[in-house]
Amino acid sequence: MPHINNTICFSGDDNALIEDKLRLDTFSHLDWSTNELMPIRSKIRNFYRNEQRGICAYCKGDVSLRSASNAHVEHIAPKSLYLSFMFEPKNLCVICADCNEIKRNQEVMNEAVDTFSGNVIRYPRSSGAFKIVHPLFDNYDEHILKKGRVYIDRSAKGAFTIGVCKLNRYFHEFGVDDEFVNDEELVGQMNEYIGSQSTLQKAGILNRLRDMLFNL
Repeated sequence: MPHINNTICFSGDDNALIEDKLRLDTFSHLDWSTNELMPIRSKIRNFYRNEQRGICAYCKGDVSLRSASNAHVEHIAPKSLYLSFMFEPKNLCVICADCNEIKRNQEVMNEAVDTFSGNVIRYPRSSGAFKIVHPLFDNYDEHILKKGRVYIDRSAKGAFTIGVCKLNRYFHEFGVDDEFVNDEELVGQMNEYIGSQSTLQKAGILNRLRDMLFNL
């Protein structure tokens, strides 16, 4: 089941403000941070924080339940690239501070669409339009296996999400956790993978590592 099953519904006053903003010739993604839009940002954050049960859409770590500093409103298709999707409910979720800092404005669509030309572009309706695991369209567990701090891809979309958000950032920063260092069989498989020159052999080792990690 996707992480998000319901999307925010804006009030009449919210929609009026949004429409006024979008009609401005000077409107840009930078307007997102203006004081005028603060109540809408807060409403979006609170809705998706509750809908996601306080869990980041990308790393599945915790987001803060009170503070905004570790519960960032995320535009899945970046607002700097897709201005007309800035307030699209299907394009919104909340993510942790690290995922927000790392992902930023990286392209996540399989085929970029021009939302700056003035033509009305509808938001994609299915998973296939996105390279990233989409919290509204995708079952996270079908694309990414997570065990503790370890993330293993199960699909091309999972691999993209792990890379674009650097989900294995803990190990890049601090090295292998003691939980794994103390497991001789696991360390042996990891070393075998690193030393292997065979693509076929590496694939087999990865399958064994997946089984071992999820039986820890």
